[in-house]
Amino acid sequence: MNRLILWTILLLSTVSCTVYKDYPIEIYKPGEIVYPANAENVAIVYRNFKYSSDTLIHYFQDDFRLKKAKNDPKNLDSILVNISMSELAKNLKEKNAFKEIRIFPELFEPHTGDKLPALNMEMVQQLARKTNTDLVISLETYSSFYSEYSTTAEMPTKSNEVITAAVWAVYSPFEQRLIERKTMIDTIFWNGYDANGNYNRKAKLPPRITALKIASQMVGENYSKRFFASWENVNRMYSVPPLPDFAMADEYVQKGDWDNAIMLWKRYADDSNGKMAINARYNLALGYEMKDDFETAEKWLNAALQIATAYNSKDDLKMIFKYQQLLAKRKKDILRLNQ
Repeated sequence: MNRLILWTILLLSTVSCTVYKDYPIEIYKPGEIVYPANAENVAIVYRNFKYSSDTLIHYFQDDFRLKKAKNDPKNLDSILVNISMSELAKNLKEKNAFKEIRIFPELFEPHTGDKLPALNMEMVQQLARKTNTDLVISLETYSSFYSEYSTTAEMPTKSNEVITAAVWAVYSPFEQRLIERKTMIDTIFWNGYDANGNYNRKAKLPPRITALKIASQMVGENYSKRFFASWENVNRMYSVPPLPDFAMADEYVQKGDWDNAIMLWKRYADDSNGKMAINARYNLALGYEMKDDFETAEKWLNAALQIATAYNSKDDLKMIFKYQQLLAKRKKDILRLNQ
């Protein structure tokens, strides 16, 4: 009886003292844009559209006061758009994504409105015939705004920033479909500090036009990333209840020794271990994912879900559902990469 009481107390203490840790992994993700495999020639076009409220191209903000810029080039918008489109083309060429990439910044006359509908397919097909291309990438609209700030108590150095907003679209003329339409809003900030938080007294903030050009370049670069597979750093969570076997398994995890970690977790995966089995089964799913055995990982997650449902453990259920979604997406991404 005493042993049973001690075991019960141990289980209760485990529930309240379990530590959750992140394990960083690097996963290979396919490009977000799935375009026809036989697309070789690409046209990058500018819709030349502005929203009716987008009228600040020749203005900037100085310590929250709106000012009109002096000596701006009249075609500043065209300059920035060309930089963005050229950067997109450059990145696509470097990856050998397509056989030929051509830029058409002036096919459309400037026009404004309150709504920006997608191009109709008849017009897309006309564009494809006119430019002799298989795929149309459209910069539907582009806007940017520059601000600069004096020193404050919170920011003891001068700073400036550019906010960009771009709507991109990819059209497949021969499939007669809109592949994607993506709004991308970014902020680029300069304040004299480097990525490690070190202040460089000699650092010079870019003047307004230079900052706008740098931001436009990054707009094209960032959108190009949606076409390519890339490595991404993500975290996976696992639990360490206050038991020697779990502590030892944690040490194995840090070493990447998944076989020994799995061996220890399996000791607590049986139904007879109660809620402790939720932790063990969840961890086992991670262990098998790290071994690229996704079917076994899913089985252990389903087993964790079964016992978490029996105990109506809402926090565990939420954690399990989230992991199931992440695992399903990773399997889908791997399938796309192998096609």
